[in-house]
Amino acid sequence: MTSPIHVLMTGDDLLEPASRILAPIGATIETMSGPIDRARMIATLSARRFDAILVRANPPLDAGVLDAAPHLAMISKMGAGVDSVDLAGATERDIPVMTAGDANADATAEMAIALILAIRRDVVRLDARLKAGIWDRGRYIATELRGQTLGIVGLGRIGRQVGEMARALGMRVVASGRPGATPSTASGFAILPLEKLLAESDIVSLHCPMDASNRGFFNRDAIARMKPGALLVNTARGGLLNEADVAEALVSGRLGGAALDTLAAEPPKPDNPLLTAPNTIITPHIAAETAATMERIAVMGAENVLSWFTRREILVDRLVNRPVLPRLKGVSIL
Repeated sequence: MTSPIHVLMTGDDLLEPASRILAPIGATIETMSGPIDRARMIATLSARRFDAILVRANPPLDAGVLDAAPHLAMISKMGAGVDSVDLAGATERDIPVMTAGDANADATAEMAIALILAIRRDVVRLDARLKAGIWDRGRYIATELRGQTLGIVGLGRIGRQVGEMARALGMRVVASGRPGATPSTASGFAILPLEKLLAESDIVSLHCPMDASNRGFFNRDAIARMKPGALLVNTARGGLLNEADVAEALVSGRLGGAALDTLAAEPPKPDNPLLTAPNTIITPHIAAETAATMERIAVMGAENVLSWFTRREILVDRLVNRPVLPRLKGVSIL
């Protein structure tokens, strides 16, 4: 492009590495600090021309928001999840939606394993009891991970890494695709239908993207198929859970515990039943929030913009809405 490229970044914490990548082409970046809702997105995009959006976190990018940016040429997510983006609407408008690939895979997989260990070995509860003056040594008996079955739902980059780490800990690993999908057997893990995975797993770890087809799929019916006392770990999207059903199962003991890094509404409302459910660990959606990961997602997100506007190139493994490809003229697919 010969005219200046105007980029909107929905956040301000990753400005420096993104600016460094885009500086050679003279791109201007406008950042958005604080909470971002639909009305604010529409107002911001309507106020001036924007050629690209660098998406930090998950602001709403539905059809109405996209209509407010008629010159928008591409969307680049600083991360992997795109559940807040209307992919069909973007494709209809010939707007490629790209991600930072596997930039957050290592950190998120590590966090999943940390949560598996913490909930299986009662780390948080034992810490609180000790600090309350209760010394459990001599009467508390733990359960080892070795020999237990870990069921991974969603065998993408993160799910595969979690499976490899768990296998190194001596766990049996089985996997299923997101509901309605069958993953590749190339991972070396046993691939099971979701119902069979739920029935066989001592711990279920969710790693699938979320869309309208699987929102709330982990509900009372899914829990009923699990072993009594099995554990749940979620580092994917909070909306995959029916949170009321999960909280009810934790209170009844049907679920032995849950370790969650993400919730349907963030930050959670005070009346979210998971906040008071027993045997529950909740962290503030920080699985990928490491210094190294933040640098990688900023660089990769900005690289997507740079490649698009300077060479008209798309790394196809980062492109989410691949049906847009036939309509993109003069684009190199890498």
